[in-house]
Amino acid sequence: MLGIIHYNISEMLKYIQLGKLVVGIIVFPILVSYGNLVETYEGGNVLRSHKGHMEAQGVTVPFTMSIIIGSTKKLAILLPDKEYTSQGPLFWYANQVYYEAGFDTLCFHYATQDIDEQKLPVIINEMIGSFLQKQDYDSIHFVSMGVGSTITAYFLTHQVYPTAQAVWYSPYIHDPDVLQALLDRPNKGLIFLGEDGDLIEEEGAQLIEEQDHLIVAHVAGGNEFLETEWSTENSVNVMRSLVQIVQEFIEGGEIELIEEKTKIMVYIRFYGDDFPLEEVTEKIGLEPTKTEKKGEEMIPPNGRVNPNFRRYYPETCWELSTEYEETIFFEDQMNQIIEKLRSKTFVINELREKYGLKSHVQVVLQVENGETPIITLDKRMIRFAHQIETEYIGFDMYLMPYDENLRFESDGVTFKGRRLR
Repeated sequence: MLGIIHYNISEMLKYIQLGKLVVGIIVFPILVSYGNLVETYEGGNVLRSHKGHMEAQGVTVPFTMSIIIGSTKKLAILLPDKEYTSQGPLFWYANQVYYEAGFDTLCFHYATQDIDEQKLPVIINEMIGSFLQKQDYDSIHFVSMGVGSTITAYFLTHQVYPTAQAVWYSPYIHDPDVLQALLDRPNKGLIFLGEDGDLIEEEGAQLIEEQDHLIVAHVAGGNEFLETEWSTENSVNVMRSLVQIVQEFIEGGEIELIEEKTKIMVYIRFYGDDFPLEEVTEKIGLEPTKTEKKGEEMIPPNGRVNPNFRRYYPETCWELSTEYEETIFFEDQMNQIIEKLRSKTFVINELREKYGLKSHVQVVLQVENGETPIITLDKRMIRFAHQIETEYIGFDMYLMPYDENLRFESDGVTFKGRRLR
């Protein structure tokens, strides 16, 4: 249940005089005015929010401050773009996820202010610095977009907060000061770039992807505001993915990246003109993974048969295979086959002579992210192949297309760079 209490200016002054108001004129020496104070009760927490103005160098900038009443020592500072305000979904959700993570939030609203963009970083940082001098936060996060990234970059460059972290939506990597802050400062960062925006083409985009302290995510179809022209459902999925990514970053300073791993599968195939599959199964004592009967129609994997193009098995086949397993060691799968069949070599040879069977062993390798498998044929494998007089041991290697920095992809968001430790 959500309860709301509104305070007018006179009531706020009473709280200030009683020392009960956490944020007030005493805390903000450059604060010039307040709006109504709203106190909400949500999820067992008391959240106190109000709007006001800060002034520095003769410039007045509106802000919104939300404080979790209690002992929180974490603060998120939201710095939107001039054309993408704090009311945009990315900042609305960012404010919410930081609140849920136990952060106070401070959001500046300079979109409607006629402020020289060259002076904006200095002015806002003077306000931030004055505020932080009166506080006792031990964890600071920045969330910025566009011109807001110049403010974050200025702060990280000129302030001594080595543990401050930042979420960068479309940072101005074409701005030398922003790029230098991203490359030179050790602060952990999560960066989002729209693949249909201009920033992705900047030289700085490749440079930041090479940094160990940064995670870079490309938003498929996203413009400079990370908005897409996809269907509503796909756009919602992308937004959900972005929010979840920010949540993971807040919780641990890293993203749980799901990387494709190299997989290996091995199968042995007994084949001939025609022979009773049931007899082979009975004598070997194992259920085959797959069988084919000469003359039977081949059914495509999708189950749809083209009546104008029918194909039939040219021979009968009995096959035993492993599952695909994530490994680079081929002998693991080969040994699974050998362990099942090595005590049955006499039976296999008996069937081979009786029905004129042939056999071969096939190793199928799916190489992901350039993770090259190790292939070694030891004496045990060679001896087994010789004992059953197999025709050959073959290797099918599929090299999956990859970007050496590609780490994860979900709902239109592709991660590049490295996992943060």
